[in-house]
Amino acid sequence: MASAPEGIRIGELARRLGTTTKTLRFYEQIGLLGAAKRSEAAYRLYDNAAVATAHLVIGLRRLGLTPNEIQAVLGTDLQSTRRQRLLALMDERLRQIYLELGILQGRCDDLAARHAALLATPRGRPEDCVCDALLRPCTCRQRGKNANACENT
Repeated sequence: MASAPEGIRIGELARRLGTTTKTLRFYEQIGLLGAAKRSEAAYRLYDNAAVATAHLVIGLRRLGLTPNEIQAVLGTDLQSTRRQRLLALMDERLRQIYLELGILQGRCDDLAARHAALLATPRGRPEDCVCDALLRPCTCRQRGKNANACENT
């Protein structure tokens, strides 16, 4: 009787990692995971080293890294360590996020100012006047008392 090959099957690995077998096959196809050994029945089998690599790849993906970025982290660049490569990517990602946050904060402040201006619309304006939200002087009264809409809309 032949001994059972060492390693775990792809379904078990996917379950342990909280992912799908399709994802693991894709990562193998694009080179993030090495080709798995095969059982006599052609099932993919992962040894301890492959399991560790799969954990790392899934963890990096959950950090939001793209497959190309993961490949860069896993790469064999002799000028930097894996840790240094990951830190560099995270530094760049943080820089981008802080820039996006600044832009969003500006948009939020602008919208809040327009909202406050609309809430504070003085009496005597037509009911549907939105001039204050547009941060423009009101021209609605110039259109006459029967105007149904602000000309800035």
